[in-house]
Amino acid sequence: MKKLFLGSIATVLLAVFLCGCNAGADLQKRVDTLEESNSRLEERVDELERENDLLWDMMSEMGLKEGEFYTLQEAYDAGWLTQEDLKSIAYYHNGGTEGNEEIMGEDYQPQPKTPEVIDKMTELSIKQTYCDNLRKQDNAKPSGVTIERYYGAYNDSYAVVLDSIYVVYPADVINEWEIIGGVNINYYDYLSFRIWKAKGV
Repeated sequence: MKKLFLGSIATVLLAVFLCGCNAGADLQKRVDTLEESNSRLEERVDELERENDLLWDMMSEMGLKEGEFYTLQEAYDAGWLTQEDLKSIAYYHNGGTEGNEEIMGEDYQPQPKTPEVIDKMTELSIKQTYCDNLRKQDNAKPSGVTIERYYGAYNDSYAVVLDSIYVVYPADVINEWEIIGGVNINYYDYLSFRIWKAKGV
C-alpha cells in the first residue's frame, strides 16, 4: 500500500512537472510572439517618423515663410500690437481678467482669435523658425516642436507659446508678472511665449 501511495505521488509530481514544462513552453511562445510583434511595431514607428520628416520637407519646399520671434514688449514697441491686442492676449493667457480687472472691467470680452486656427503653412513656418533659432541642435526638426497655445494673430503677428523635445525646462513652478503697455501678463511656466512675424510683412 505504501509503495502504491508513493507511486501515485510520483505520478502526480511527474504530471505537474510535465504540465509546468508545457506551461513554460506556452509562456515562452507568447513572449517570443510579443517580442516579434514589438519589433514590427518599432519598425513601423521608425517608418512613420521617416515619412513624417519627408512630409515636413515637402511642405517646406512648397512655400515656407521666413520669420522672426519677438517678445511682447518688442512687438508692442514696434506698433504691431496695440493695448487692446495685449488685453486680448492677456485674457487668453491668464485665463480671464486676473491681474487686469481695473482696465478690463467685469464684462470684458477679448477679440476673437482670427484666424481661429493657424493654417498649416504658418504653423510649419513658426516651428521652422524655432528650429533655426536652436543653433546647438543641428538636427532639430519642426516635427519635434509643438505650438502649445495660440492666442490669435494681430497685424500678421502670431501670439504663441511653444514647446519642443529639444529643450529641458526647470521643474519648479514660477509665478511672475510683466507689465506691457499697462497690461499685466502672467508667466507661470518656462515655455517659450513669443510673437512670430513673417519677414517683410
